[in-house]
Amino acid sequence: MAEFKLPTIAYIDENEDARADFFTDAYQSGLFKEVHVLAPEARLSEMVDKLLDLHIDAVISDFQLTEAGPVDYNGEALVEAVLAKRAGFPCFIRTSFADEALKAAEDVNRVYSKNPNASTGGREQLLQRIVIQIERHRTRLAEWRIELEKLLVIDRNDLTAAQIDRIVELDEAIEKNIALDASVSPNVKRDVLDREGLSSREAELIRATEKLITEMRQALNE
Repeated sequence: MAEFKLPTIAYIDENEDARADFFTDAYQSGLFKEVHVLAPEARLSEMVDKLLDLHIDAVISDFQLTEAGPVDYNGEALVEAVLAKRAGFPCFIRTSFADEALKAAEDVNRVYSKNPNASTGGREQLLQRIVIQIERHRTRLAEWRIELEKLLVIDRNDLTAAQIDRIVELDEAIEKNIALDASVSPNVKRDVLDREGLSSREAELIRATEKLITEMRQALNE
């Protein structure tokens, strides 16, 4: 496994002082290569697009997001929207309203208090867990890529039905995790791997898989 490289993260909060405090804590921790602090965009789709364009390794958001202006979503909605684009992506919520955030959260383990002395997890614990989750996410993606590459070098005449299913499963999982739109449908992939597809489909699958592995290497900074 490659040496762990310092990650880049983004923090979203409507409060300028809160953004400054988070940046200071994250920067001084020495755990991150780059820390983006952002005010929320008015529309959820705009916020998600902006985050994905940054090529970050984790998203941390305030829960409320509405105190400084009209915003049609909260931190939980933002996290869920990011996860819809990148399954398994490290996401966290910071809040001064712990009870409300915990009730709204799909996963209570990603909710952290803004109180630095909170027993439920203050700033130091949050920063450490961000790094742990990023490392786990990178490791999982790297393991999938290695397994996929090993399967793809097997002659298609020798592939078993289980191996074909696993190739398609890995391909789909990787696409969902690194925000790639599926360029070839699962049925077409199976047709090609079963040697029942047309030659043009075979070429399409090869190109798509090569692109997927290249994008994955870039996502892992390899």
